[in-house]
Amino acid sequence: MAGPLERRSIDPVPDAERHGHPRSLFTLWFASNMQITAAVTGTLTVLVGLHPLWALVAVVLGNALGAVPMALHAAQGPKLGVPQMIQSRAQFGVYGAVLPLVLVVLMYIGYFASGSVLGGQAVAQITGMPVDAGILLYAGLSALIAIVGYRLIHRFGRLATLVSVVVFAYLSACL
Repeated sequence: MAGPLERRSIDPVPDAERHGHPRSLFTLWFASNMQITAAVTGTLTVLVGLHPLWALVAVVLGNALGAVPMALHAAQGPKLGVPQMIQSRAQFGVYGAVLPLVLVVLMYIGYFASGSVLGGQAVAQITGMPVDAGILLYAGLSALIAIVGYRLIHRFGRLATLVSVVVFAYLSACL
């Protein structure tokens, strides 16, 4: 490792620099899905009038259907060493990959914005700081973690997984 900042984005990662393992993905994906934005998004199905049982069916079915193309890309990842959106050029062509690329960029911007607002409101509620300052703090820390990159994201994911398990176990017991 030459420095603490992420050096690769869409460039292939050389075999000598690859060090992840499938088991390290559990905490990464668990932590990214057990947070306030995912919880609020999941409850929207019930808040708009869907019965909780059918909301659960919709969430499980949506995850199952979304997992299939993601699994196919995940199988290619170790062989190609490039991110998913770059891999999709092989299936869709350079121009055909534009629509998924635009959609995923919009999705990431929306996810970052909604996560920053919800997380910032939570920070403001906990600390007593103004909501705008909480949002800026939360967004800044999130961006810093992304800029530093892979290793810090995985370390934070392990910590967030532990915290999430404790918090959600406590909330489940309270319910």
